[in-house]
Amino acid sequence: MSELVYNSPVGPLIISIHNQKVVGIKWATVASPKKGADKFQLDSFADETIKQLDNYFSGKTNSLGIKVQMQGTQFQKNVWKSLMRIPLGETRTYSDIAFEIGRPKAYRAVGSACARNKIPVIIPCHRVVGKNNVTGWSGNPGAKEWLLEHEKKNSFR
Repeated sequence: MSELVYNSPVGPLIISIHNQKVVGIKWATVASPKKGADKFQLDSFADETIKQLDNYFSGKTNSLGIKVQMQGTQFQKNVWKSLMRIPLGETRTYSDIAFEIGRPKAYRAVGSACARNKIPVIIPCHRVVGKNNVTGWSGNPGAKEWLLEHEKKNSFR
């Protein structure tokens, strides 16, 4: 597995790549690159990942088409796939996602799956909010609000 540090407007992100897919993104304030991780050699996949993130953070794209490898239970993967269908600039509630995946009473489990998302930003758990406010976030403090505002300003509807 290779790792690179991407300096985003919401803080440095450590991006883990394996077999031409992103397998993890961690906030540099809560994690540092793994000891023994391969020294990252930029290749076409890494270059494309950086380009897509640059376009996203500069407001030039309406979607991220970065290949990911989800690691979790089937329920979690269903939740994460649902999150990836939320359009840029929009939000959904935990209940909305539970209903969409055919488990309308599993809104708390949806929240748990969001918390276990190992690929934030690309799998946009920041687009899931509570019914009455923006709740739940395991990333950088303030990043969820920043990402939501950024997407609202830059969505191409």
